[in-house]
Amino acid sequence: MKERNKMILGSLMISGIIAFSLYGIGLGVASGRFEAHDGDEYEHGRSYGLRQSLQQVPGYDTYQSECGSCHLAYPPQLLPTESWGRMMGSLGDHFGENAELDEQTAQQIADFLVRTSRPVDGQYRRMLRNLEAQAPLRITELPYFRHEHDEIPSRLIQGNDKVGSLSQCNACHRGAEKGWFDEDNVVIPGAGRWHD
Repeated sequence: MKERNKMILGSLMISGIIAFSLYGIGLGVASGRFEAHDGDEYEHGRSYGLRQSLQQVPGYDTYQSECGSCHLAYPPQLLPTESWGRMMGSLGDHFGENAELDEQTAQQIADFLVRTSRPVDGQYRRMLRNLEAQAPLRITELPYFRHEHDEIPSRLIQGNDKVGSLSQCNACHRGAEKGWFDEDNVVIPGAGRWHD
């Protein structure tokens, strides 16, 4: 009898934990903190936009104003933390440009990038799969990025003065500033919608 009571109590506790967890997830989805998805956003062309509000993380505004003044302020989750550390340590030669900042501003941006670059909820995990030994400095060097863009003819990118390079994400991905790279909404300037 004692053993049966323990089993019933254990089952009730597990049921309560599951119900409480599902309730919390439901509240998160309803409040917009989480997006429902099947975990395969890239292959099915679903948007994998930012799920956390980066605007509330200290350093966001500085990152947007300093880095976003020259190019798209790329979502930090697109590169591993180590890549951002290397990049912030070499701003004197930032892809051929001097992007040096005062120490306080550089530290604020570096802290923001470290704090937000880990894809903790899985939204950008595919981008960071199969990385080579050294963390890349360019998003365009990521194996998954190359795979997703390998069928686009160079005349539509390098040969297109409205795009010029695959690093110009916002030229074709209209929601890039928000972290939305849904392949169903790619519009290549001068060529129209892209479907692979």
